[in-house]
Amino acid sequence: MEKQQLIEIGQRLRQRRQELGLTREKMSELADIGTGYYGQLEVGTSQMSIDTLIKLSQSMHLPMEYIIYGSGYDPGDASGVQELLSRCTERELKLAEDVLKLFLMKQ
Repeated sequence: MEKQQLIEIGQRLRQRRQELGLTREKMSELADIGTGYYGQLEVGTSQMSIDTLIKLSQSMHLPMEYIIYGSGYDPGDASGVQELLSRCTERELKLAEDVLKLFLMKQ
């Protein structure tokens, strides 16, 4: 795999991790891989095995095709959820965020 492809994969991993509001340490823990290795994947200095690709796909809730090629992922329309969240207090928003993170991590 070419260096530029590894960098692009790393960018997609970093973007998704940040969308989920996770640190590298927490993401690597969820995917059951080493923190240093995960960091190398994000910066594009390491290649991943099929096993690691599967773990990341499952823990990030992303299709493997998206991780590798950047295609095949449609996050969906969140307008209904956004409407409900717009009615929440700060405390309720924090609670909703925590519940959503737990929900995503369990799937």
